[in-house]
Amino acid sequence: MELDKGRQLFFGCKIDSKLREALAQAKPGDRHYFEDADSQFLQICAFGEERWIGKVVKCGLGVTEVEDIQRNILSILRRIAPDVRKASSTVKIFPILGESEVAEVIGEPEEEPEPEPSSNGPYIADY
Repeated sequence: MELDKGRQLFFGCKIDSKLREALAQAKPGDRHYFEDADSQFLQICAFGEERWIGKVVKCGLGVTEVEDIQRNILSILRRIAPDVRKASSTVKIFPILGESEVAEVIGEPEEEPEPEPSSNGPYIADY
């Protein structure tokens, strides 16, 4: 087994119908907390058909930081959507896929390598 220190982790909550509605009705001043693709606060990520909102963090963080990140996410969500309460147990942790892994999951066909001509004997392969 090998560790991948370059991977990022996503800490977040699944966006249900109540939260989706609250995000759509968020105040213009609060939208920067989640609408910016490179936001240092929250980001919206996809997991199949599901949408999740949370924070992207570097790998290798200390165990004491996990609870701080969880509280930070829930605090920002309370500001953005004060009528939607999320329990701390709804915050889940997922590794973020690399670009090649995303293509594999989405189902993009991989290019097949061209067959190499055979070099057995004095024959010329027609390719």
